[in-house]
Amino acid sequence: MLRRFAGMSHTMRNHILVTAAALSCAPLSAQANVIPGLDGSLTNNASPTYFGRRGAAHPNGEIGMSYSYTMCNPGIVPIQWTAPMNPNHPMFAMMVVRESNGRFEQITNDATTYVKHAFGAANTASTCGGTCQTTGTGLRVNCTDTYGATTNANRNYLAPASEIDPWTGVWAPVGSYFDRGEPDVGPPANQDGVRSLSGTAPAFAADLVKNRVTLREQDLLAAGRKWMCCHIVVAGEDGNLHLNNTGHREIVPTWNGTTWTFANPAVFQPGTVLSKWADATLNHARNGGDDGHFYVAAKVAQVGPTTWRYEYAVHNLDNNRGAATLRIPCNPATSVTNVSFRDPNDDPLDQWIVSRVGAELVFTAPATNPLNWNNIYNFGFDADVAPVTGAVALDQARIGPGALAVVVASPVPRGLVSVSTIGAGCGAPAPVLYANGLPLIPNAAFGFTVQGAGGAPVVVFASLGADNAAVAPGCFRYVDAGFVMHGAYVANAGGQTVAPFAIPNALALDGTAVTWQAAQIVAAGPLLGFLALTNGVGIVVAAR
Repeated sequence: MLRRFAGMSHTMRNHILVTAAALSCAPLSAQANVIPGLDGSLTNNASPTYFGRRGAAHPNGEIGMSYSYTMCNPGIVPIQWTAPMNPNHPMFAMMVVRESNGRFEQITNDATTYVKHAFGAANTASTCGGTCQTTGTGLRVNCTDTYGATTNANRNYLAPASEIDPWTGVWAPVGSYFDRGEPDVGPPANQDGVRSLSGTAPAFAADLVKNRVTLREQDLLAAGRKWMCCHIVVAGEDGNLHLNNTGHREIVPTWNGTTWTFANPAVFQPGTVLSKWADATLNHARNGGDDGHFYVAAKVAQVGPTTWRYEYAVHNLDNNRGAATLRIPCNPATSVTNVSFRDPNDDPLDQWIVSRVGAELVFTAPATNPLNWNNIYNFGFDADVAPVTGAVALDQARIGPGALAVVVASPVPRGLVSVSTIGAGCGAPAPVLYANGLPLIPNAAFGFTVQGAGGAPVVVFASLGADNAAVAPGCFRYVDAGFVMHGAYVANAGGQTVAPFAIPNALALDGTAVTWQAAQIVAAGPLLGFLALTNGVGIVVAAR
């Protein structure tokens, strides 16, 4: 089914060899502020503590709580640690989640639960496995620092997550919440880089919950296991080291008639809290070297003779651009009912909407409610087909470096046959690859069309696996490293190229998955100066 092209000119053959070599390149790291040897690691969170409540009488109010965390420096250079308004310090994001009624849900509101800005390191005995260095500034190599629950509840050092780039760790003091104050002091003092915020502001005395870890009492009373989570952001840390920056610990909240208490009998566990979702499939991916990670946990249960319930929990760990859509491969003939969406704020005016677009089920965010970092959103539906291994795509919500989408492996209701778009192409404009029809057995008319520059050479590649590897800034290879060339062509004057891929009457091909991508040779292309890449297309061949 897959072949290498023969009978082409010497120039075309050379172009194709260079194109293949470019697609074979290792992923690039585009993170500009990396400090070699810098590494922060979360090693504990503990001591969950109640700090007050607000709103309606119990059980319909909200509470403020906090907890301690411990981090260590397992790297080879010190971690800078100076108080705001200096930007060089770690920041700690907190989140509480619950497993209940078949879902794994975040129950802290990102808009009201602020991020802790650190202000000084104690450099105590190491939890990193080495000897704590005795000289240097900041958090020294192999040293540990712990901030207690009371320190982490101090509103003098809590600020919105939206001010922080979790991928690079960059935070700008000028114009920040600390600069503006509570309430906002107004211009020019709210833009001068001088701290205006005071932890003794009247707004804090009047509201014991404000900016602290915020939880609705009804969420705490609901049945199900609950966890407190923490995530470290360290400016200049290589994104490849971010996965040891997060962890969680189970808690048991109890209302004793006048206050809340929290037991934490379990031990601290590193990694995304989605790993605690019983029997769920969990995978993650990121936007190459340009932005951070999304985790996708999925749990599928058969709830009727021909009905399966699909539940997805998507955790944006450290992706600065956020997600604006979740695209799930779904055969157009598949029946989808009982669609659900949940975010932590429960605002009915900013719910994601669902639509059927070709061979995908698409959840789309309003402009005001993308999936930002340190948040978990839930998506669910019933379908009349059993799950198969596939991949979902998270389209980025904001402009920035890297691909337009992050693709994560996950169970999907693809049905017996599917065509799905993977990521986006690169170029100005990027050429587009799409399938002509469905890959059914047999289908002699099946194939692909590339829409791009008129008269330009085009090379089409295919592989039996999929990838998401950066090969140049903004350019991604979606075929895997074992790709082969399917064909070389020249676009017509209108910019169209048709690449036939006749599917024979061979039932042995049933269930075969193939990933496709094309490259077009154009002047000043973003890859090697003369290549533009299309999006990827994934197909699964099936009998009629």
